[in-house]
Amino acid sequence: MPDPARTLVVIPARGGSKRLPRKNVLPLGGKPLILHAVDVALAAATFGQVLVSTDDPEIKTVALSRKGVSVDDRASILAGDKVKVVDVIGELTDRPDIQRDFDVIGMLLPTCPFRTAEQVGAGFATLTTECDATISFSTYEFPPQSAVTLDDAGYMVPLFDPSPLLTGNTRSQDQPPTYRPNGAFFFTWIASFRRLRSFYTGRVKGVTMPRLNSVDIDDAQDFQYAQFLIDSSQIKVA
Repeated sequence: MPDPARTLVVIPARGGSKRLPRKNVLPLGGKPLILHAVDVALAAATFGQVLVSTDDPEIKTVALSRKGVSVDDRASILAGDKVKVVDVIGELTDRPDIQRDFDVIGMLLPTCPFRTAEQVGAGFATLTTECDATISFSTYEFPPQSAVTLDDAGYMVPLFDPSPLLTGNTRSQDQPPTYRPNGAFFFTWIASFRRLRSFYTGRVKGVTMPRLNSVDIDDAQDFQYAQFLIDSSQIKVA
């Protein structure tokens, strides 16, 4: 396992969100969404630094309400809605002081509020020198092998060949399990990221998580569902 003290954990949080305005500071279960990620990062391990990357003054203020958190004021060139989080991570890993002080960089997306500190810590522990990265995954709710698109005339076009819809093998339990990244955690060696410029290339180890802990908040309906899970005691938050 890498040295936690030489691990930088980044929580990227832009101020702009078109589908759910001010998403990162909306109260979920009694605290702003961003703090769910911050609190888990602080509790998961004694990481060398927990860093919130943001362009937004309110997010900065909320993040700094937690002792032990630092904020990186994101440059405007990295704050647009077309900027990818890997661009933010790439800019950080190119800094000489980051390369000097840390061996590993991790990322926790604030849109996955129900991951636990234990899950993050366990995922971190799976990163070894034999792999480039460790990423959290959860199963799809429905087998993607049955996915289709519709052509311009509205006719079905299967995306998988052979498609279970055409072979008749439509029982979900007969399909091999498939997984999606859930945003709970990403850990990679800084040297690997600088070489590959991605969390997903190279030798990537997957760590699976239950779907209940993998709720992703992208729009208002997702947020309402997350609040429902809390209100109905199906999920507990610290």
